[in-house]
Amino acid sequence: MGKRIGTKTSMFGSPGRINHESSIFYSRKLYQDLPKEEQVEYIENEIPPECINKIFRKSSEKMDELPDNSIHLVVISPPYNVGKEYDDDLTLSEYGSF
Repeated sequence: MGKRIGTKTSMFGSPGRINHESSIFYSRKLYQDLPKEEQVEYIENEIPPECINKIFRKSSEKMDELPDNSIHLVVISPPYNVGKEYDDDLTLSEYGSF
C-alpha cells in the first residue's frame, strides 16, 4: 500500500488534532445560510445562592431557577450510561420519573 496523500482539510476531523486549521471546511457552501458569529458583550449573571451545588433533573431548555448568562457548562448523562458497569437498566420512562 502506498503512502497516503493528505488534502488541505485532511487534518480536520483526525484524532488527536490540536489547533487545526478548519476555515477551508467551514467556508464551503454547506454553511453559507447559517447565522454568522457576531461579537457580543460578555455578561455573566450570578447564580442565586439557593441554586449553588444543586442538581436539576430537568431539561436545560427551561430552567427558570437560573438567570440567563449564568452557566458556563452543562453536563448531561442519561442515557449515556447504557451498558456501563453502573447502568441500572432503566426504561426511558423510568429515566423521566426521577
